Amino acid sequence: MKIHNVRHEWPEKAGFILNRPHGPKEYIFLHYFNPVDLLCNNGIIRTNPHACIIVSPDKAQWFRSEQKLVHDWFHFTGDVESNMQKYNLLPDTVYYPYDRLEITGTVRKMESEFFTDMQYSVKLCELYIEQIFIMMARSEKDSANAANVKKQISDKVEQVRRKMFTSPAEDWPVARMAKLAGLSESRFYTVYKSVYKITPNRDLIIARIEKARTLLQTKDYSVNQVAEMLGYSSVYHFIRQFKSVTGVTPGSVRK
Repeated sequence: MKIHNVRHEWPEKAGFILNRPHGPKEYIFLHYFNPVDLLCNNGIIRTNPHACIIVSPDKAQWFRSEQKLVHDWFHFTGDVESNMQKYNLLPDTVYYPYDRLEITGTVRKMESEFFTDMQYSVKLCELYIEQIFIMMARSEKDSANAANVKKQISDKVEQVRRKMFTSPAEDWPVARMAKLAGLSESRFYTVYKSVYKITPNRDLIIARIEKARTLLQTKDYSVNQVAEMLGYSSVYHFIRQFKSVTGVTPGSVRK
């Protein structure tokens, strides 16, 4: 199997419609982050978020997104049919893989390999396609547990986030947060950014600056004192971060 084009988290405007009456010339994998109206083997349906489908060549393709669309996709050819059969997958059929973050992460890695054209990139992309097939195949039998697993993970991340916000002056490296959540660093980082649309480090900076703003406006502390109270070893670093978040200096807020 060979990739011909690929994009992860590709955006389109609200109201976007794709209509290919005669279908594409190759197989197309799509992962829709938001609900869409989609033509599949059951006719036109309204999907749930994070639907995945593999569109057959030369078969009509149509979908519409009422809201702003974000989706992963790649075009590919080769011995696709037999590889899909290996995992009991059907073309033009909607699947809901339980680990949507891993789908996007795999397409992102595929995109990187495709555009850098490094040694063995073609082979690695083929392996990524098969990895996505496996995740799609798991969606049917594992779907009953998927919601509970995702909720348990997001709840753990939320608990760590609350601790961080309660004590923003402490040192909060991703390794510490991940350990508290019982996740790997990469998994924790991915889940955190997916849920809160911000990295853990940036979230901590904003939490510190908001706390600093409150202290400067309501308490009679100097800028140096507030910087020290919030864990900054350098007042100049604190001032730079404060201005980058608020657009003004901490001194002007204090005045």
